[in-house]
Amino acid sequence: MNKTPKAVNVRGGSRQKKRGAYCTPKDLAIAVGHRDVDPFSNPHAHILTDASCMLERGDDGFGDGTPGSYSIAGVGTFRATEDTSVWFQPDYRFVQRAFDHYQHTRWTCLLRFDPRTDWMKRIYRQSELVCVLWGIEFEPPPGVPAGGGNSFPHALYYRRAADVTPAVLQRTIAWRTNHVA
Repeated sequence: MNKTPKAVNVRGGSRQKKRGAYCTPKDLAIAVGHRDVDPFSNPHAHILTDASCMLERGDDGFGDGTPGSYSIAGVGTFRATEDTSVWFQPDYRFVQRAFDHYQHTRWTCLLRFDPRTDWMKRIYRQSELVCVLWGIEFEPPPGVPAGGGNSFPHALYYRRAADVTPAVLQRTIAWRTNHVA
């Protein structure tokens, strides 16, 4: 009997059409602190940044395709460098592409802690610090009821351990990886 393979890792497995509109909880966003760029943001995001890209206003977190480029509609195309602190929490359909695009920067990303995925293995290997969170409840977009729980652990992956704040360390289990710069 032939079975159609089940889609895996689409919209974080939630199958919700508005998955990309969910936000990092405000208290966690404050604990993470300021970042230079959030290339995969949305209008309800709480991450504090100097620049953000939102599909809703025509921006593009992948810019012109040059690694680190991002475009803000009506403003221009910019490039994150190795010194730019980048927050990324993209749709799970393109985590690997987002990582490839921004891996040269001082990235921090919030993603599932799922060692079954190829992207997690790559991100983990390049992280200096991993901070695991349990019971994180992402904020739903307007009109979507809150709750339902999130039973899958998530982690904050840091390219540079120096970018973690004491507030994040107080609420997570953290460890340094075998990252070699």
